[in-house]
Amino acid sequence: MPVARRCGSGPTDSLPVRLLHACWLLLLALLCGQAAAAAPVVLLQPGAGRLSLDGRFELLEDRQRQFDASSVLQAGTGWAAAPAQPLNLGHSPSAWWLHLRVANADASAPLQRLIELANPRLDRISLFVLRQGRLGEQLHTGDRTRFATRPVAHHQFLFPLLLAPAESVDLLIRLDAHDGYFGLAPLSVVDEATLQQDTQRHTLLLGLYYGGLGLLLLYHLCLVASTREPSFVLYVGYLVALLVCRFAFEGHAAQYWWPDQPLLVNQALLVAYSASVVLFGALLLVNLREHLAPQPRLRAACWALVTLNALPIPLALLGHYSLTLKLAMPATLVGILLAAVVSLRAWRSGYTHTRYFLAGTVCMLLGLLVERLTLESVLGGHALLNYGVAIGSVLEALFVAVALADGMNRLKADKLQAERLAREAEVQLNEQLGQLVQGRTQELESANRRLNQLAITDELTGAHNRRHFQHELDSLVAQVQRSGGAIGLCLFDLDHFKGYNDHYGHPAGDEVLRCVAATVQATCKRTTDRLFRVGGEEFALLMAGTDREQMQGFVEQIRQAIEALDMPHAKNPRGLVTASFGLAWCAPSGGGRATPDPAAVYRFADQLLYRAKAAGRNVTVCEVFVPAAAGAALAGTPALAH
Repeated sequence: MPVARRCGSGPTDSLPVRLLHACWLLLLALLCGQAAAAAPVVLLQPGAGRLSLDGRFELLEDRQRQFDASSVLQAGTGWAAAPAQPLNLGHSPSAWWLHLRVANADASAPLQRLIELANPRLDRISLFVLRQGRLGEQLHTGDRTRFATRPVAHHQFLFPLLLAPAESVDLLIRLDAHDGYFGLAPLSVVDEATLQQDTQRHTLLLGLYYGGLGLLLLYHLCLVASTREPSFVLYVGYLVALLVCRFAFEGHAAQYWWPDQPLLVNQALLVAYSASVVLFGALLLVNLREHLAPQPRLRAACWALVTLNALPIPLALLGHYSLTLKLAMPATLVGILLAAVVSLRAWRSGYTHTRYFLAGTVCMLLGLLVERLTLESVLGGHALLNYGVAIGSVLEALFVAVALADGMNRLKADKLQAERLAREAEVQLNEQLGQLVQGRTQELESANRRLNQLAITDELTGAHNRRHFQHELDSLVAQVQRSGGAIGLCLFDLDHFKGYNDHYGHPAGDEVLRCVAATVQATCKRTTDRLFRVGGEEFALLMAGTDREQMQGFVEQIRQAIEALDMPHAKNPRGLVTASFGLAWCAPSGGGRATPDPAAVYRFADQLLYRAKAAGRNVTVCEVFVPAAAGAALAGTPALAH
């Protein structure tokens, strides 16, 4: 912090009073000079608003944490002058003692001041006041204790100090950490009026920060409710993490949200910090998925870095504050740099909305750099420089919001372009479809015919299958009843075919079935004669005609054609492949006879086939089917007539 101006007693003081005051200051300086070997002395002027104490105190590292307020000044060696810039203890396993002597430069009036440690994240702080070598006031507080332990209800650590006229006191401040992380410890002395002014300015700036992010959050919550877009969901989570992180970082979470839950405050800070980086990375990767799709290695590296930034979250929940920061800080820096590189590459590849992601990451980097340089006293001057990270993060949030909006606009433009192209393509397709419909229809009809044919065809022999046989038998029997005419149903199977399969093998048996089916189909010249395979080696032949002798002669011709194939059959007494036939001839019923039953006709032909086998095989048995009475038909005993 810049050193505040030092004010005199005022221009209205008379000359004798000013001379007396100057003499008192000279005497006090001489006394302080004698005590300089013991500790630096800070003269507090009556009108001074804020005075930085950086570089005005001694510093002692208590490695064993063995000193107390009574013994620490007797340590003798080990005390060192503090640096001129704000004290930064970083990561350290030790406890640290600060010693300074303050004196009231006014010999006529008491002086009320506040000692300020401007880091609300210091874990444990103890302040001891020694007056004339005796231990006086003791104050113990810190970020790891309840908020009620603070002597002043403020987000920073403030310790009231009352000095009598011309009084000097020794101040001992002990700093200790939960697990070794201290960070910065800017020390100053301030009066109440200046503190109120600084607090109002700080509250105003942070109010603008919280209000800006809050408005963005509410707006995008509405967008999430209306669009369910994953990018907006991630962005809302990112804004919540930023708000929680800053609220805890500034000490407001301990003051307003969880004053009695110091552990929760510390966990919330680190979890929200890592979550904001993770959500920003996930948001960037979701919006660049098209750009990263052909680059699997880069995509894997990006997701690996997002995962690395998520690792501190469980560490924070387990209470490892120092270890969490050691992992989170470099992971965040690498993540921001990689986000900038990926955004730049995507922008150069034509994804124009990523230029806003690039601008946001650059703002965050600059904010981190400016705030760090300000705290190290490299930069000085304007108080806004102390808010580099806050300004960088809110600018990053704004640029990300613009990037999402630009991305949505790009998607809408692409959608409109796609719809226009789709309409043009639809017109062209309609014209093409008009030309293709007829050809496609013909192809479909042809395919349907082929499918229908396949559905009724036996795959092995090419004859019709049993399902189609049943349908055709029912149709022909019904036709006989309606319009007259006669039909013949011939069942035949190959003699001793099981022995053929056992002796020659099933592949050879399948070849015999194909040859027999081909021979029968070649013999059938009329379209009304149809061949069916109704079993393993059993076939059925449906024929239409009125002449029984002619039909019987046709069946005999088929039997001879099979025998003429001259296919060897070692298990057949005849030495050849032969077949047995049972032919049922069905004529129109008349004279009150019962209606023919297709099942009865089939059973009748099957009985004739068994008679042919019983007669020595390789013969044809032909009979006329006469429908029996209802009772006999139900009993399954059809009448036979020669």
